[in-house]
Amino acid sequence: MKRFVLMVSIILCTTAFAQNKHNASTPKDPATLPLAPEKKGLVMDGKIQDSKIYPSTKRDFQVFVPKQYNGTEPACLVVGLDGNLFGAITVIDNLIATGEMPVTIGIFLQPGVSYNPDESVARYNRSNEFDRTDARLATFLEEEVIPLVENMVTPDGRKIIISKDPNDRAITGASSSGIAAFTVAWERPDMFARVYSSVGTFVAMRGGNEYPALVRKSEPRALRIFLQDGVNDTWNHIFGDWWEQNQLMASALNFAGYEFDYKWDRGTHSIYYGTRAYPDAMRWLWRGWPAKVQAGESMNGTIKSLLVKGEQWQETNAFPQQPAVDAKEISKHVKNYSRVLNLHNGDKYISNTEGEIYFLKKGAKKSVKMNTLPLSGREIAIYPNGKLLIASEKNSNWLISYIVAPDGSLHSGQQFYWLHNTDNHNHTPYGNITFDTQGNLYIATPIGIQVCDQNGRVRAILPLPGKGRAVEEIAFEGNKLYARCGGKIYVRVVAHTGHNCWDAPIEVKSQGQG
Repeated sequence: MKRFVLMVSIILCTTAFAQNKHNASTPKDPATLPLAPEKKGLVMDGKIQDSKIYPSTKRDFQVFVPKQYNGTEPACLVVGLDGNLFGAITVIDNLIATGEMPVTIGIFLQPGVSYNPDESVARYNRSNEFDRTDARLATFLEEEVIPLVENMVTPDGRKIIISKDPNDRAITGASSSGIAAFTVAWERPDMFARVYSSVGTFVAMRGGNEYPALVRKSEPRALRIFLQDGVNDTWNHIFGDWWEQNQLMASALNFAGYEFDYKWDRGTHSIYYGTRAYPDAMRWLWRGWPAKVQAGESMNGTIKSLLVKGEQWQETNAFPQQPAVDAKEISKHVKNYSRVLNLHNGDKYISNTEGEIYFLKKGAKKSVKMNTLPLSGREIAIYPNGKLLIASEKNSNWLISYIVAPDGSLHSGQQFYWLHNTDNHNHTPYGNITFDTQGNLYIATPIGIQVCDQNGRVRAILPLPGKGRAVEEIAFEGNKLYARCGGKIYVRVVAHTGHNCWDAPIEVKSQGQG
């Protein structure tokens, strides 16, 4: 009997698998058929023997140069991660020939591998390069790969010149390189504006599962994105469900107003369907070029209420002046002070580099140590009504909320505000914090300015332009929001008005339990 049940189970499973297997007749897309030899572009091979960004790694790459490229004018760019997936070179060659793509150089890059002296593999670097959700891979492309390619010359003497305009650049990949393609453009929209991600691993390997939330909360970037995935996709259930996560990404991109399309199918975790979708995906990504890819309008209510239409970040030379601090006098009260809150009545809260908080009443000769929790950090801010003090927490994504007593003392401190993706490089993983008159808290962080509601939840993230999005310091001057970022100062007019610690306390309308 047991053997009969087992045989039935095997038959049912086999039948189910067969039913899901692709068996439909599909006419070949003309773009997948090789061009005649005299019309084909050429392919050059290259190697990267080491890297400053990924030490000791070696990798191969290919450079595709179309017949139409003249070697004197900048060409558009497609970067293919994991090499020449999807039959990409043939497809691009065809689409350039038909005018469905502009003249485009292709760089098809393999992930890095490190080797022992005996040439055995020491470690594979693919997941570390592709699944991590930071700007490292973008920096590798910008500083090592693209310059290397631009130093190449074709056998017939054409120099490789690549456009630096992100509107002229696309990046593609599958599985881990699929999420990597998105990450590169997400982190560096000043480098790439067009993305094709096939069976992307937006799952809990190295933070990819956070992307749907970040897309919903962040001000939209100028990106055009095409996703492909199949209902039977999953390589390893430990990390999550690929299919579900791709659907969540699609929902988030739609919510945030991106130029976005997708192709769902019955596929598994393979590039079969991704290869079939690739020609139409590339047509869609490049449709209308050279018209610029536009940032959409998000349905995020906080972003919509905060941003002023038409107002963007602008470079400026001056940061708002803060009330003067008598460093010598403050140092008498607090050693190694970090932040000073000069209140409207002359009282002061002072934090030091050790994360201790002190209170100095106007006219008093001694300051009083205020910490009621051992993990308070050096960044502090006062709520607009003066009844709460917020402090960062050491080595944490949390900020602590203290209640301010009538005598200025602090009590009932608890972790209250929680932040996204704060890389902890030093004492605290973010810069300073400040409020607006509605009681929203603004925090300078590595991924931009995070905006929390009164109940401590991040509702909006404002990225800064350029390659260095880590924000070191922010300040309000009326309805102008300033930020120090990447060695530059930026300013932007917003719909909210800042409330500085030296302003007179105001009553704030409650946002409720929420």
